[in-house]
Amino acid sequence: MEWRECPSYRKYVKAIDENCAKIISALNKIKSRNLSLIARETGMPPALVHYYYDKLARRGIIKLKAIFNFNKLGLTPVLLMAKVPHNLADKACEKLKVNDYWRTLIKSYTSEDVYCYGMYTIPQGMERKFEEFAEQLKRYKLIESVKLYWNPERICPNSNFQWFNSKAKKWEFHWKAWIEEVSKLLEEKRKYQVEREEEKEVLVPLDDTDIFIIRKLEEDAEITFKELAAILEVTPPTIRYHYYKHIVNYGVLIGYEPELYPYPKQFSRRVIVNLKFSNTKTLWVFLKSLENKPFTQQLFLHRKDLTAIMKAYLMLDQVIGFAKALSELTGMGVIAKYTYSIVDPSEYWTNLLPVQLYVKGKWKYQHEEYMSKVAKVE
Repeated sequence: MEWRECPSYRKYVKAIDENCAKIISALNKIKSRNLSLIARETGMPPALVHYYYDKLARRGIIKLKAIFNFNKLGLTPVLLMAKVPHNLADKACEKLKVNDYWRTLIKSYTSEDVYCYGMYTIPQGMERKFEEFAEQLKRYKLIESVKLYWNPERICPNSNFQWFNSKAKKWEFHWKAWIEEVSKLLEEKRKYQVEREEEKEVLVPLDDTDIFIIRKLEEDAEITFKELAAILEVTPPTIRYHYYKHIVNYGVLIGYEPELYPYPKQFSRRVIVNLKFSNTKTLWVFLKSLENKPFTQQLFLHRKDLTAIMKAYLMLDQVIGFAKALSELTGMGVIAKYTYSIVDPSEYWTNLLPVQLYVKGKWKYQHEEYMSKVAKVE
C-alpha cells in the first residue's frame, strides 16, 4: 500500500535527499554533535552540512539526543512494564509519576489491554525500595501484572533514509525484503552471540555544575557553552572545563545520537512491541536485521530472558504492513511471541534528571513520600 501524498507531506519530504542520508549515517557512526567532524566524515563542505542539518532540525525530522551512562552518575536504570486496569489507567499514570526518578512514561493500547511502560533511573542502593514502590502500586490495584527489567541494554539500530527514494521523493517500505534478509541471516553458519562489554561501573565524583550541565544537555543536546555560561553566570571556559574534564573524561557522556522522525507526525504513529525470543540466534538475527531501517527509534534488551522492548515510528498506512511482517517472523520462528500496542502521542511523557535531589554528591530518594502519595486517596 502506497501513501497518498498531500501538500504537507510533500513539503516535509522535500527536505530529504542523499546529502541528508550521508549526514544521518555520519551522526550514527561518530556520535558527536560537532558538525565539523560530521563534515569530515561525509566529505561535504562544513557550510553545506550546517545548512542541511539546520533544515532537518527546523522541520522536526531530526532531534539530537545526548546519551549518558547513568550508572556512573550513581543511578540504576530500570524499565517497568505494567498492565493497568482500563478504568484506572489515567490514575495509574499519575501515581507512576510521583516517583521523582521517572524519565519516560508511555501508555499504550492493545486490542484488549492497556499497558504502561516506564523508564526510571533509581539511586544505587535503592533498588529494593523501588520494587516496594511497584508493589505498592499493585497493592492498591493501580497496576496488575508488572515486570521490572534492571539495567536493560539500550540499542539504537542506526535508523536512516535507505528506504527513501530521493528521486521520486517518497518512502518505499520493503517489508518483504526485510523478511528475506532475516531468512538469509538465519541461514548463515556462525556462532551467534549478542555481545555486551561487561565492566564494573565506578561512581565518578561530580559537582553541582556537572549535574546542571547534564540536565541541560538532556533538555537540549545542542545547547552551547556560551548559553550554559549565561544561565549559570560563569564564563564559557568554566563550562568547557566541566564538560571535557568531568562529564566527557569520566565517561558519563557516551555521545550523541539522532532521533529520527522521517515522516510527518500528523501522518505517523508510535507503537511499542514487547518481543520474546526462543534463543540467542533468533535474537541476534532480529537485531541485525533492524540496522539501517527507518522504523526503529529505540530498543531495550534484557538478555537474561531474551526479551526486547521496541519503540517503532511508522507511517499510518504502514502500521498494518509492520504488523504483518512481525506475524510472518513469528511464523518463521524468529520471534517466539510478541505484544503489539499503539501509543497516543498525548500519552507519551518525558521527565528530566531531578537535580534538586542531588545533595553533596549523593542522590536523595524520598521513599516514604512516594509510598504515601501512592496510598493517598484522591
